[in-house]
Amino acid sequence: MPSALIAAQASTLPTAQLHEIQTQLRDIHPGPALTSATDPRLLALGWLLIALLGLLLIILLATMLWRQRRWARQIAWQERDLVPHLQSVLRSAALARWPEARSLQGDAWLAWLDEKGGSRFRELAAHWPDWLYGQQVPDEKQRAQLKRAYLRWGRRCVSAPSLMRPGSGPSQGGRS
Repeated sequence: MPSALIAAQASTLPTAQLHEIQTQLRDIHPGPALTSATDPRLLALGWLLIALLGLLLIILLATMLWRQRRWARQIAWQERDLVPHLQSVLRSAALARWPEARSLQGDAWLAWLDEKGGSRFRELAAHWPDWLYGQQVPDEKQRAQLKRAYLRWGRRCVSAPSLMRPGSGPSQGGRS
């Protein structure tokens, strides 16, 4: 039946018959558009998880930056006894995580620092004993090299999150 005929007959048909015709047409025409099948609670939960992950990343970044700043401020770079102070700070930080480093001295100690932290203390090994025992003082270029190596070691071994530090993977059983 064409819809024009139905509209013309609708004024003359009783309501029961009209309702029957509308029911038959509903089978042919599905009605209003379907809404999204996604539950809004699931969508809210997804956004909540994304927000929590973002918050966790922000907290990790802030903690890492705070540790780096604290590490960098431990050393006064213009002191005369720079290297002995640097040695004691590095040794205390290393022993807190790696007790096996207690017995290392001289070139072995500098090589171990370079291995763990990716720093370049070994390049200054020829001068290290003289600086350490007060016979010489590093010049400005050497102080800059010491500072770069110290900060690199700190970024890698002190301020990095515990899962990113060298020697702290699950198979190696490192401590945080």
